[in-house]
Amino acid sequence: MKILVLGGGQQGRVIATDLARALERATVTVADVRAPRLPALPNLRWVEADLAEPAVLERRIAEHDLAVGALPSRLGLACMRAAIAARRRLVDVSFSAESPLALDGEARAAGVTVLPDCGLAPGLSHLVVGHAVATGPRPDEVVIDVGGVARDPGRPFGYVVTWSLDDLLEEYVRPARIVRGGRPATAPVFSGLENVEIPGVGTMEAFLSDGLRTLVETHPEIPDMCERTLRWPGHVEAVRPLVDSGRFVETIRARCSADPPDDLVVLRITVRRGAGVSRALLVDRYDAATGLTAMARTTAFTTAAVALAVASGLPVPPGVVPLERAAAVPGFFAFVRDALARRGVRLGDLEPVATAR
Repeated sequence: MKILVLGGGQQGRVIATDLARALERATVTVADVRAPRLPALPNLRWVEADLAEPAVLERRIAEHDLAVGALPSRLGLACMRAAIAARRRLVDVSFSAESPLALDGEARAAGVTVLPDCGLAPGLSHLVVGHAVATGPRPDEVVIDVGGVARDPGRPFGYVVTWSLDDLLEEYVRPARIVRGGRPATAPVFSGLENVEIPGVGTMEAFLSDGLRTLVETHPEIPDMCERTLRWPGHVEAVRPLVDSGRFVETIRARCSADPPDDLVVLRITVRRGAGVSRALLVDRYDAATGLTAMARTTAFTTAAVALAVASGLPVPPGVVPLERAAAVPGFFAFVRDALARRGVRLGDLEPVATAR
């Protein structure tokens, strides 16, 4: 099997390395304009390519059996279009501004499977929600709490840079799409601010953010849904003036870049059915042995696990298939969760709790 990883940045190089180690008989090629830092593995190589050109994207994808997209968000939709035109399967982690479901008809007609948003959140978060829907009664409410922070709350802004600051700024200015009373709605970012207790971590603050993505369309039967970003208490009060003044990116880059980037990631999914509430929890931390951030581990390893599931032959149907829909494929959820566990990223089961907050 020939696998092409599009982009050799912070996520792409981790995805490619993991796939090359897991699939020793496969050839894994990373396409990027610059040579990424890759380990010396016999089945892992780099090819120079300007992936901002749609024709280059399509040609490179067509030369392989499976493509994995790890490009900047501005190229996400173009990557999906190229995979459909090349009639090749695609697993993608890019957060494109456009809805990937807009390409569902084209992908079905071409007989191509595209799995978008295959990161942490959206991604693993949506896989858990889809699994909950597939294995139990309809939820009345879903709340996704997710965040990456500095492991040490005392660091500036309680934060450490682990991914694109431009994308982080977008998270802090884009209104949050939510579902309330069965109707899609929007709320200002930073609204709904409250403190929450995370087992094994402590008190964090949560605020509404724009991470529901495809869930709004794929599960309209769930009356109430939202995603909330998690930060250490006081973060919102500290960064709001920076966002308003236009100084956010330069300030966070100057004060929150760290070596090593000792970070902490939390993902918590709350599912309410009537008076019953269940929660699944994932907590991960920077791995000093490998030098991988918790954000890279939880994001890139999820993308790699989904790619491995597709490469293994699990019958994901043609079309644009977000992970909440892929969860209905027999064995898919267990495959991804088990693959993450083997890499030390442990997602807990949905377990009953006493209250929803």
